[in-house]
Amino acid sequence: MSGNVLDELLRRGATFAAFREPGHGARVLVQLQGELKPAVAGDTCFTLCPFESFDGNALCIRPDIELNLDDDRGLDRITGTSTSIGRVLHAGLDRAGYREAVAHAVMELRSGRAQKVVLARTIDVNLGSATPGGLFAAACEAQPGAFVALVNTDRFGTWLGASPERLLLMEDDRFEVDALAGTMPTDQAPADPAAWGEKEREEQALVTQEVLARLTRAGATIVQAAELTTHRAGRVTHLHNRITGSSPSDPLSIAQALHPTPAVGGRPRDAASTLIAALEPRPRALYAGYWGPIDRTRAALYVNIRCIEIAGDRALLHVGAGITSQSDPDLECDEVELKARLWLDLLHGQGAGG
Repeated sequence: MSGNVLDELLRRGATFAAFREPGHGARVLVQLQGELKPAVAGDTCFTLCPFESFDGNALCIRPDIELNLDDDRGLDRITGTSTSIGRVLHAGLDRAGYREAVAHAVMELRSGRAQKVVLARTIDVNLGSATPGGLFAAACEAQPGAFVALVNTDRFGTWLGASPERLLLMEDDRFEVDALAGTMPTDQAPADPAAWGEKEREEQALVTQEVLARLTRAGATIVQAAELTTHRAGRVTHLHNRITGSSPSDPLSIAQALHPTPAVGGRPRDAASTLIAALEPRPRALYAGYWGPIDRTRAALYVNIRCIEIAGDRALLHVGAGITSQSDPDLECDEVELKARLWLDLLHGQGAGG
C-alpha cells in the first residue's frame, strides 16, 4: 500500500477520509464541495464527532468520489482550500503538567466527586521526512487489529489515528460495543484478567457497568457482556468486555447515548466532564471523539484514541489514561508515554524527530 495518493490529496487541500477497518481493505472517500453537514440516519458517509459534542451532533463527509490508494486516476477532479497552511496547533499538558493534573484529580476522586476521570496529554513531534500518507500505510501494516484513519477537513484540520477501541458496530438491529479500559505493558500483562491489579480491574468494571446502563436507558434489549478478556494493542494490553444487544434505534442515536464513554471521559459523565474542562488546557477536538463509515444497513464507529493532529511538518500526539482514586501520578505518566510509542515508533521509522 502506498500513501502517495493521500499526500497528494492533502497537497490539494481536499476534504476526505481514508480508513481501514480490521479485516477489510482501505478506502478513500472524497467530498468535492461544501462544508461538513450533520450526519443523518441512513446516510452513506464517513461520520466524525468531536469529544466535546455531548449533544451527539455528529458530522459527516459525504463521498462524491471513492479513490483507489494505489491509483491516482480521479485526482484531476479534486481541488480545495488547504487546511494545513497557517493552522496553529495548541499543545496540551506536558509530563510535568500531566503529573500535576493527575494528582489533583486523585484528590477530587478520593473526596467522592467522581469515580473515574480520563485525562489527556500531548507530545510534540516534528514530522521530518515522514508524510501523513506514508504513516497511514505504515500503521495499516503495523496494526492489523486497529481501525486506521486519516481525515482532512477545513473544520478540524488533519488527523491520523489507529484505534483499538470500537464504539459501535451495528448491522440491521444487532450491535456490538467494546468496553475497553485498564492498561498494562504487553510484556507484563497476565493472560488471565483475574491476575491483573485491583486498580485496572476496578477501572474496567466502572466502564462496563456504565456502558450497560446507558444502553439499557436508550431502550436496547438482550444486552449482555461477554466474559472479561485481554486485548493487545501493540506495546500495551487492555482489559476488554464485548457487549452485544439489539435495538430498533439507528446507530447515530445509540452512539449519542454512549458518547463520550467512561473509557475516554469518566464516571459520572457530567462530573468527569467538569474535571476534564478544569484540568486540561485545550479542547480535545477529535481526540476521544468517534469516527467511522455508516450506510443504510451498517455502521462501524471507533473511538479516536492513539491519534495525531498534523499541521505542516509539526504534529501533536494525543494520549490519555483513566484515573481512579488508586492512581499513582508517576505511573499514569509512564502509561500515556507507553501508549504514545505506537506512533513514535512509526514516526521514527519514517524519519520523524521528537
